[in-house]
Amino acid sequence: MAGGLPESPVAGFKPVSTSPVRELLDAVMDQDKQITVLFIIKPERSAGAEMVLVEAAARLSPDRFRVICGLLTPDAEKVIPAHLSTIDFRMPGLNGWVWLRFFLQLCWVIYRRRVDLLHVNSYVPGNYARLAAALMQVPIVIDHWHGFTRFNRKRRFICRVLGRFTDLSLAVSRAVRDNLVIQGGLDPAKVRIVANGVDVAAIDAARPGKAVRRELGLPEGVPVIGLVGRLDHWGKGHRELFTAMARLRERHPVHGLIVGGGRREAEVRELAASLGLAGAVHFLGLRRDVPDLLSAMDILVLPSHTEGFGLALVEAMAAGLPVIATSVGALPEVVTEGENGLLIPPRDAGALAGALERLLSDPALAQRLGANARTHVREHFSLDRLGQEINKIYGELVEKKFG
Repeated sequence: MAGGLPESPVAGFKPVSTSPVRELLDAVMDQDKQITVLFIIKPERSAGAEMVLVEAAARLSPDRFRVICGLLTPDAEKVIPAHLSTIDFRMPGLNGWVWLRFFLQLCWVIYRRRVDLLHVNSYVPGNYARLAAALMQVPIVIDHWHGFTRFNRKRRFICRVLGRFTDLSLAVSRAVRDNLVIQGGLDPAKVRIVANGVDVAAIDAARPGKAVRRELGLPEGVPVIGLVGRLDHWGKGHRELFTAMARLRERHPVHGLIVGGGRREAEVRELAASLGLAGAVHFLGLRRDVPDLLSAMDILVLPSHTEGFGLALVEAMAAGLPVIATSVGALPEVVTEGENGLLIPPRDAGALAGALERLLSDPALAQRLGANARTHVREHFSLDRLGQEINKIYGELVEKKFG
């Protein structure tokens, strides 16, 4: 039943009795039975964490797993592969009473589809989904953490309680894992690191950089520095980038490509203009052609104040770009100083200016770092590697649960 929610008795929902669950467990013992996997996803290309789940779902072995994507919002961008079944929860908003409706509908879906494994993303929907899984006795539950969560007393309590009904928590980096264990109070034995992956094929298929530059109106022969990140806050380091560009303007008249949109875009534009960069900084908004845009850049920077993984950074590295990143969160797990990129302290425009000066003044260094970055990412951060790890983890959990 792709694209629709099974008839849902939300108004008169009755929890399933233990006998159907017992039947489910017995059925799973049959080695020839496919394992039904339900992902809870918000299908948006701009949401990197959600797209990772989509890519993982698409790479599960079809012989062993029957995949269903439960959509919190409609798939308007058609990001879900055609061969995957979908269920639309038709949520008019993601707050208030809507979560109760989602909880009841999810319980019904779990019962009707005989879900064996639930894989959830994001803190709030993940909490409701894991609670539904506990009520409906879903055999295997996995939650996936892509960034840092501020664990106050309430959140820590919720995570500890729901952790009892969660078989495994996946963290995209060692830094995120440590945050979950130390701040969230999760059991270290139940937290595993699974790094995100990037679409190497899409990057290889990118259009030539010269053509993209012409379309964007960029002058020839001028170095282009890129930053990919949402403009909902100042945490991606736009302020530091613009300040560094202003300092370098006389020696290196660089241009900047700012990819991403958000509620603070007007403020970010005003800052660039106040520093005399109005004609040198190009705001592209939310784009679907990031691989093409990477081909138009000479350097990518990610001067984030905190970062759970840095998917845009890894994509740039896969494209062979020299990168500059801050030594926060998971970024030092991806970038090795002087080997495949440069690391700088966070919130330090002077250090960013110095790193840019270093790359702009030494093309050989920039080329060497970019080549090493390309090799490193393709060996350790591809989507194929991600798919292999997820298949292996699922297989281990199924074997452990059912023998």
